[in-house]
This record gives sequence, structure tokens and C-alpha cells, in this order.
Amino acid sequence: MDVPPPKVQRIIQKLKGTVNDGKGPTVEKGHRLLYPCREILTHRKEWTMKRALFLMALVFSSFALQAKALTLEEVVLHLKDAQQRVQGLKAHLLQEKYTAGDSAPVVMEGIIWIKRPDKLRMDIFPPHESITVLEGQQLLIYFPEERVAQRVDLSKDSALARWLQFLQDPLEEVSKRGEIEGTKEGKVIVGLNPSGQFDQFRRIRLWIDEGLWLPVRIEVVEKSGDVTITSYSAIEVNPALPEDVFRLELPPDVEVVELRG
Repeated sequence: MDVPPPKVQRIIQKLKGTVNDGKGPTVEKGHRLLYPCREILTHRKEWTMKRALFLMALVFSSFALQAKALTLEEVVLHLKDAQQRVQGLKAHLLQEKYTAGDSAPVVMEGIIWIKRPDKLRMDIFPPHESITVLEGQQLLIYFPEERVAQRVDLSKDSALARWLQFLQDPLEEVSKRGEIEGTKEGKVIVGLNPSGQFDQFRRIRLWIDEGLWLPVRIEVVEKSGDVTITSYSAIEVNPALPEDVFRLELPPDVEVVELRG
């Protein structure tokens, strides 16, 4: 049988792990080591370095994304687009009111419907049950348990009219008084300077969803220190809303009180 040349024999022995060629320790015959130990360590170091570089790239890219924060002008453009796109909505409402000196907030839940340009209904569930309906300049708030309703002509209460307009469509106030405070969990946080139109408040903040470009949380701090947080969830955009949603027929025994601004 022909004997392979010495060079070929050495390659075969190296593959079998029986040659110590100075690049790693000799491995006993029968073990299938394709790379000497030093070569394995070299490959491990290269892989570790590549992984570290990859992780560094991820970190730097995340910093780059954070650095590209939206400007107020960009947020206003998104709100304008939503103003055209969203003609109505329905949402679950959660309101928490924190009063100075009280250990626990007053919590109210309900459903809100809005239809542009000037219709709104808000039903609050028991134990704080109430039904609020806005149609044009007429605001009606009904308290079923007390059998009392309050009616307000908004043409005679400009402060309340401005506030309700802001809740339905904050675009104008954001563009005039807004300041970007940051982003959190897909929400742009906008602070509003309440001086002038809403000087009864100390601070107003909006959380605007970056997918819907609608406010999903409103935080209001009054001058007394009381804080009211209103959150919206399960938002339905442009749902089918029958006209009678915004009409409220009061029982005949309900006392109606006319409120003036």
C-alpha cells in the first residue's frame, strides 16, 4: 500500500488531533478535534467582539432614535391630520380626582361619545351616576339618583364653552401654548401654559397617542392643588353613532335648574 507523502501524513494527523504543531496541546488519538485549542479561543474572542459591537450598535441606534424627538410643529401637523380624519369617536373613560387632604382619590368610570363639530355625550356609571349631553350651545347634566338636571347655555358662559371646546379638540391650544415635555410608552407629553384662557388652573398636561394622534390622558392641576386625571381607553374611531345618542329625554318628575355663567 502506498504511503502518503510526509506533508499529506501531517495534515491527516493534524485532523485526527495527534500532532502538536505549536498552536495547541496534543490531543490523544480517537478524539475528533478539528481545530487546535488556540484557534478555538481565537474564534471565541472574535465572536465575543462581534457580539459586543452589535450590542453597542443597538445602544447607539436607540440613543439616536431618542435624540430625534418630535417638535411642537410636527405634533401640531399630526393633530391637524387627525382633526380631518376623525369625525367621531367612542371611548371608555376613567377619571381620578385627588383632593388635598384626602387619602384616596374619587374615581369615576364611564363611556364618552364625541361627534364633530359640537356634539358630546358622557355617561358616568354608579355610584357617581350622571349623564352629560352637549349639542351645539346647550349643555345638559342629569343626575338620575337626585332626579335633578342642570342646563347651561354656553353662549352665556364663555369660560365653560372654551374648556369643552378644548376637551373635544385641543389643536388650537396646543399650537398656541404647547410645550413638548417628552415621550413615554408611545405617548407625546405636551404641557400647556394655562394663563389667559384657563388661568383657573396651575398646570395642564396632555398625553397624545402617537398612533391615533388623539389625547388619551389629560392631567389638570387646579390652583388649590387638586389634581384631576382623565384617561381614555378602548377608543373607537369614526364609529356609527345614531343621532339620538346626543339627545336626552328627561323624566317628567326631574327638576331642571338653569345655570348661568
